[in-house]
Amino acid sequence: MTQQPTAGAGLGFLGDLEDGRESQFNTLGRAVVNALFVLMRSATMHELTNEAMVRPTQSMVEALAVFRRTFREDVAIQLIDGTFFINRRLLKLDFGTYQNSRYLRRILEFLEINEVGFTQDVDRAGLHDFMQAFLRVARDRGGAITEQRLNGVRLRRVKAVAAALGTDTSDPRQQVLNIYATGLLMLRVFVNDLRRGKSPRHAKVKRLCLDLIDVEPRLHNLLLALLHLEAYKGNLFSHMLNTAALSIVFGKRLGLRRAQLVDLGMAAFHHDLGRALIDVTEDEAARVDALDLEGVQYTPQCSLEEMDALRVKVAQALVRVGGFNESVVQRMIVAYECQIPEDAPAVGLYYDGSSASFMTNVVRMASFYDEHTTPRPGREALSPDAAMRRILDDGGRTFDPFLGKLFANCLGAYPVGTLVECDTGEVGLVVNLPTDPVQYHRPMLKVLIDKVGRALGSAGPIVDLTETQMGGNRWVRTIERTLPAGTFGLSVTRFFFS
Repeated sequence: MTQQPTAGAGLGFLGDLEDGRESQFNTLGRAVVNALFVLMRSATMHELTNEAMVRPTQSMVEALAVFRRTFREDVAIQLIDGTFFINRRLLKLDFGTYQNSRYLRRILEFLEINEVGFTQDVDRAGLHDFMQAFLRVARDRGGAITEQRLNGVRLRRVKAVAAALGTDTSDPRQQVLNIYATGLLMLRVFVNDLRRGKSPRHAKVKRLCLDLIDVEPRLHNLLLALLHLEAYKGNLFSHMLNTAALSIVFGKRLGLRRAQLVDLGMAAFHHDLGRALIDVTEDEAARVDALDLEGVQYTPQCSLEEMDALRVKVAQALVRVGGFNESVVQRMIVAYECQIPEDAPAVGLYYDGSSASFMTNVVRMASFYDEHTTPRPGREALSPDAAMRRILDDGGRTFDPFLGKLFANCLGAYPVGTLVECDTGEVGLVVNLPTDPVQYHRPMLKVLIDKVGRALGSAGPIVDLTETQMGGNRWVRTIERTLPAGTFGLSVTRFFFS
């Protein structure tokens, strides 16, 4: 196997300079976070006039001064969706900072703030006032800390604001299409940077994850329709985006909290990094550089030793991209468990009998669905409903049976984009998720051909297959069979977005 390039390889002096400044930012940023935690912890253990407070206060002053002198900007620590940022730039934690950051996160959540800013005017007296306000709230329940008057310290509760798309988003189709198209381009750059040993922009991946989470549930059908985008389907960056979109839609239908959705979406984005890091022959290099990874598989061809080496590469890449924290550890676990062959059960992975995590089961189902609805050399693509049936009929061989049933309940036995024929003779396209998850085989259809065989086009009605005839004991329509998506020259994505 060929040797992977190191970080910054091929960038020359400018690349070395950029990597060096990034490393310096993380080093000084971690020093500020550590100093803030030590100062706040010391304040809970000692009187503020105690000599034991002198050193942590001085360390905080010095850490802020060094950061400000190096980068010529004030310091603002933000906690966004459980991750620390300095001046809106992701802070990559190391092992030593990891535990301190966890406790600091709990303190900020208790204070109900997610930004602590320090101006150039802050000094020992300003930090003393800050600690007094902190203790007043923590010990004496003295109201909200944001109501305290402080010099040189700014405390805020800031809502995460969605990134501007830069185009007109009054049309919901354009809004979803912009998010998806921007995601494809960004992930392509991300994977190419990773292969070349450059430092990818991890914060942009998280921003994309948040954009997908913020898509309104009423627009999920549009997002799921883009999974059938023919021009990109089959590329690694498209597979990463599709897997994350499916996982997030499923998680939102289950009612997961926002922080849980972030963890799930980020794990889905990174679950298949092994394909980006696998060594290939020179003949394959041009194709892989284009990220058209058809036929490049790492499970069947790799020996056990090569597979272990690849897993180490994936773990190292995740730490290099996201730092060392609890979320990155979860992504490592999901990436490891997702590298199990499809015909291997997800149980019994570990010596103590533990099975794959919830996130792994969700990501594996989403990945399987997207992979098997994609045509490959020597293998035709499954229809959306056939891929879902494979998950449902798995019987625990690869997927958890209960989660498989939930997956089908949430996304439908006939997913968005399935072309079907009803027992009435009507032909329709599944355009939305089932309104009743219990009746997961009864989605919403756009009728394209009526009972007498007349093509309706855009004039066809949208019908809900849970509709019953008068008396409520018979369905108005029931799906009788599915049809190939290309029947009548139909393009799913063009139908939704034209």
